[in-house]
Amino acid sequence: MKKIVPLAIAVSALALVAGGFLLFAVIDAMKPGTAERGDVIGSWTGSGGARLTLREDGTATGVKVPARFAPDGTPTDTLGGSGTWSMKKKMSSAADQEIEVVLHTSPGIRAGVDFSVNGEGAEDGLYLPVSAETAQQFRFKKIS
Repeated sequence: MKKIVPLAIAVSALALVAGGFLLFAVIDAMKPGTAERGDVIGSWTGSGGARLTLREDGTATGVKVPARFAPDGTPTDTLGGSGTWSMKKKMSSAADQEIEVVLHTSPGIRAGVDFSVNGEGAEDGLYLPVSAETAQQFRFKKIS
């Protein structure tokens, strides 16, 4: 009996530490994506040849940027062109930072695309939500 009590205390303490670590990991993973303007300036690439360049002067260039998606997340329509970008005001502290990109796809035609930030300082990239019903994302990684 005397040996069981210290063992039970040690096991309980270990369980509390492990539970605390798991709780911290879950909370950390749920942090919203945040970025400053300087974090997102550069070139970004996604699958299928998608490419986005955001410049310091607020201009942007997009190539094969997905505009629509199939239910499985495959782009069904893409767009490209030159235009502008800006950081949108965050709707809440729990929301990912958004970047509005407006591309001139052809004379007189503009298309707006809202990218979201993954990770602190966009360290995990940018993404386009595939649909409002799922958490699926089309991701862009920074290449320069």
